[in-house]
Amino acid sequence: MVEQGNQLLERAGCRRCHRSDSKGNSLATDLDRLLPAARPEEVLQSIRQPVLFMPDFAFPEATAVALVNALLAHSAKAEKPAGEAPLVVHFEGGERRENPFDKHCGGCHRLLSPHWGGLGSGRIGPNLSGLTGAFYPALFREGEPWTAERLKKWIENPRKIRPQARMRPAPLEAVDQSGIVEILAPKSPQ
Repeated sequence: MVEQGNQLLERAGCRRCHRSDSKGNSLATDLDRLLPAARPEEVLQSIRQPVLFMPDFAFPEATAVALVNALLAHSAKAEKPAGEAPLVVHFEGGERRENPFDKHCGGCHRLLSPHWGGLGSGRIGPNLSGLTGAFYPALFREGEPWTAERLKKWIENPRKIRPQARMRPAPLEAVDQSGIVEILAPKSPQ
């Protein structure tokens, strides 16, 4: 069951936001630090009812249990660094800075960003957290990971890249396009 969970961890792209088995990004909770604080039931519940900005994968029960088993197995063998783990807090509501992602993309997409925090409120399009990182599950094209340059081409006309794409071309002013690319493909490591 742990091996099935490991495969799911890769396919679902959990590491685009989380660290597990010493791999992944630090946009959200470090899953290698789950034990001893989290009980398996709590981890399972957080997958069943995702927190703000986490994709709702709607995994069948057996699949979610396999994922929990893999996460806990990785956490059990992970070397725990000295000191407390940082607390990850996502704020909702309040006054927000205007940014081009929320303005043009946030109605369909959401993401966690290392510099902006959680952005967008949409659930129609895919969650774009960690898009240009090594752990994002969908590629730009077969064998081609997302990059800032590929992202610019996609924004200009997704249907030129994938004729069946649901996303329409997004004619944007240059400043908005570069702002969106900077949010989705930050120059600093994720």
